[in-house]
Amino acid sequence: MSFRRIIFWAHLIVGVATGLVIFALALTGVLLTYEMQIKAAFDPSVEPAAGQTQVLSADEILQIAKPAFPGQTATLNFYSDTSKPVSVSAGRHDSKLINQYDGSFIESESNPTEGFFGFMENIHRNLAMGFNSVGGDIVKISNVAFLFIILSGAYLWLPRKWKWPFLKQKIFFQKMPTSKARDFNWHHVFSFWVIIPLVAVVGSGAVLSYQWASNAVFAVAGLEAPQGRGQGKGMWAKSSGGGASELPVEQLVSLQSILDKAKGVESGWNSISIIVPSSDKAKTVDVLIDTGNGKQAQTQQTITYDRETGDVAAVKGPDEMATPTQALRRYIRFLHTGEVYGVIGQTLAGIASLACLFLVWTGFALAWRRLISPLFRPKATPTMRAHS
Repeated sequence: MSFRRIIFWAHLIVGVATGLVIFALALTGVLLTYEMQIKAAFDPSVEPAAGQTQVLSADEILQIAKPAFPGQTATLNFYSDTSKPVSVSAGRHDSKLINQYDGSFIESESNPTEGFFGFMENIHRNLAMGFNSVGGDIVKISNVAFLFIILSGAYLWLPRKWKWPFLKQKIFFQKMPTSKARDFNWHHVFSFWVIIPLVAVVGSGAVLSYQWASNAVFAVAGLEAPQGRGQGKGMWAKSSGGGASELPVEQLVSLQSILDKAKGVESGWNSISIIVPSSDKAKTVDVLIDTGNGKQAQTQQTITYDRETGDVAAVKGPDEMATPTQALRRYIRFLHTGEVYGVIGQTLAGIASLACLFLVWTGFALAWRRLISPLFRPKATPTMRAHS
């Protein structure tokens, strides 16, 4: 058996074995493509009462939020869209919304899309069987298997003869005489046009699934791989505070004054996050200014303000805000969703997921015709010839 035949049969067997799970991952991937934008469209909105012109200060909002996050480092997130409530977070998943006009807490469950996207994410991560379940293991195995299918498929896609008539049938949709020929054409065309985003999405998924895959990627990059999934604290949700100030607390520059200064740094800011120091007498406070979607490190910068004078003490660009290991981990995480490249990246990831549905369908159809259909074909019976 030739090497190409070995790769073909491995490609076919692994594809048949994991195809249904891959189909589920692709389908949920399509539905999750614009999760961020859809959820934002249905997020609770706030507006001032009749005749009200003032909003609560950052300092007042902090005092309201403190009891909800005892002993934790909180982050106040303000948005350029004034209809969005202030978000107070302590880590990736622990957050609360506060109406900046009246100081009331807003239930995050009031977003009607939360349940739907939460269910889709559960299917995508563990087939809705729960964290650290058999379903999660099946998804991880299928993810790595899918990466093998993609790479082996890329090898099998290569034509035996590099001539345009042969290449054309694998690059463009053609009108074919039979359904088998059509499925063959579609399987190759879809795979050709989405292989780059598909490798990015599936490869990053494999790295996120297994520690050994993560170790390999970070080793190639010459970095020490992070261990485990992290504690969800957020990459920049830390503030050194710059030591304690000798001034009384009431003489320190208010958080609201610092917020006002930060708003003037970037005219196109989308969000400003004040990382609240653990001590009220902290000498400095860090502010994260984001002009992107919250997932793009290249659109963020951290400014450290001196609370004694209100002056800028330090500025950190994207390359200085995190260690190389943290930056690569973050990149891989949001490469999987495409969000690291904004709406264009999300769209490419969604198109790749949509193409996967056709790849699985046509792959199953081709496998059926090769493996199953022959079993139901009537066998030719030998005819007896009369001898004279």
